[in-house]
Amino acid sequence: MRYEHSLWAHIGVGSLAMLLFWVTLLSVKGSALHRRTGRPFFVVMLTTVLTVPPVVLLRPVPFDPGWIVSLVYLSACVGTVVTVAWTAIRWKDQPERFRGRHFRLLGPLVAVLGAVVLVAGVTKGDPVAAVLSWVGLTYGAAMIHFAWSRDPLHPRWWLSWHVNAVLGLFTAVHGTLGFVVWRALAAQEATRADAAAWHAGVLLVALVIRAVVGHRRGLPWGFFERPAQTREAPGLVGK
Repeated sequence: MRYEHSLWAHIGVGSLAMLLFWVTLLSVKGSALHRRTGRPFFVVMLTTVLTVPPVVLLRPVPFDPGWIVSLVYLSACVGTVVTVAWTAIRWKDQPERFRGRHFRLLGPLVAVLGAVVLVAGVTKGDPVAAVLSWVGLTYGAAMIHFAWSRDPLHPRWWLSWHVNAVLGLFTAVHGTLGFVVWRALAAQEATRADAAAWHAGVLLVALVIRAVVGHRRGLPWGFFERPAQTREAPGLVGK
């Protein structure tokens, strides 16, 4: 396989992921269409990860260990976030299963990798790595806390995890693929700083969408009952 072929394969799969994301996002939540497009979206996202190694390994540049680290990191992050988004729905009535052994292993893994990428990005002056480190650091820390905390759960904790994870995947698709397409069509001389700004902008859009969805569906940013809520509605704790 040539580099150009691997790149176009990655772009093609990524474009399908973007299409499925928007169809799923705009469909009625919980509807048949939402499920029919949401499930393939997760599969396509994992397939997108599998198309990355050829792109990295076949690049017509000298071998760079940093790219391998980035490959491992991003693959671990996408795989973890897909797993969280899927199991949050499947095991919404089984919180202990949801935050079981796999959850407790993946959380520290992506957190450590995120810290490594952040340090490497700052050391090498790579703004893209520094920006992308948020995935591992944020999700890793949240997973570690959720795995070990025994505070009362919010009744819709599972939906918060699902929405947060899906919007994390939104940043992966629109950040990487969107920048590649934009650079190819309009900004062939784009720098790493431009790429970092693009990723940061996509993250900001994701946070706005999360705020809107959370407001409409009554979802907290976290996953636990607030103390006031617990006192006022003790019958909801843990349900």
